Amino acid sequence: MSAHATYTHDQITQYFDRLGLSGDQRQYNVSQLSLEDRLAYLLRLQTLHLAKIPFENLNLHYSAHHAVSVHPEQLFNKIIGDNNGRGGYCMENNRLFGTLLNSLGFTLYSAGCRVFDAGTWTGWSHMVNLVTLGDTKYHVDVGFGADGPIAPMPLHRSGSYEHHVEPATVRLQWRNIPGNTDPNQRLWVYEYKQNNDSAWEIKYCYSELEFQPQDYEVMNYFTSTSQRTFFTRMVVADRKILGDDGELVGKMSLAGNGIKWNIRGLKTKEIEFKSEGERLEALEKYFGIRFGAVERAGIAGMASEIK
Repeated sequence: MSAHATYTHDQITQYFDRLGLSGDQRQYNVSQLSLEDRLAYLLRLQTLHLAKIPFENLNLHYSAHHAVSVHPEQLFNKIIGDNNGRGGYCMENNRLFGTLLNSLGFTLYSAGCRVFDAGTWTGWSHMVNLVTLGDTKYHVDVGFGADGPIAPMPLHRSGSYEHHVEPATVRLQWRNIPGNTDPNQRLWVYEYKQNNDSAWEIKYCYSELEFQPQDYEVMNYFTSTSQRTFFTRMVVADRKILGDDGELVGKMSLAGNGIKWNIRGLKTKEIEFKSEGERLEALEKYFGIRFGAVERAGIAGMASEIK
């Protein structure tokens, strides 16, 4: 599996269809754009991806095989080609998006991340794309779910603060991390702040070391099979909400036996599922995801099943 995989012109067109890009907004070769326009286009693609393609782990629960592939062709068929509202978790969405960017002429590579969860590091279990525009490298992530970044973040050693869905803020810092024994080590640390009164929360960290496709094969195997990860224990799906002005204004998050809507930091709606049927109906109604009989039966007997 090549680290520099690309999609065909027809595949890119289908991808643009999924993102809802109109004909005059479609750029098939960004090298013809100025640096400023390339950055603006990257932001637009990231925004639409977060609004149209959900972060979800449904293959691990609603399937006969309970497996995840990170091959770019299989990702395209699942998320774009099947036209069934599907998305994926971090290595799926970011691998798919990275392949699109590479196909359009962006200069990029990917890096593996450690996720910080409940005061400890999970190990290499996440992925980001690092896109270079001119002399600046940008952190681009469409696969972290609700608290992930929503815009390209420049890698500045002095720190980088970016807007998020109001009233949240995110930042990227070059510093040491909790748990390191060497005080001189430095990594990029991504943090999230819910509002002005909240504390900063560490979400993940990474170096600028380029990861190869085979690294993600190893990472993906653990993440998708270990009972130590929440992906194998709980059904999750998250998609950002796009406002009339084209900006992201909120999120729709399904976790376990419920779904919530949050607009500009306020919960506006919540539904609790009493059965598998209700959860499947919600996935179809709100995410456009439809499962056949075999996929529906795949969750039977699992800990994530609503009984």
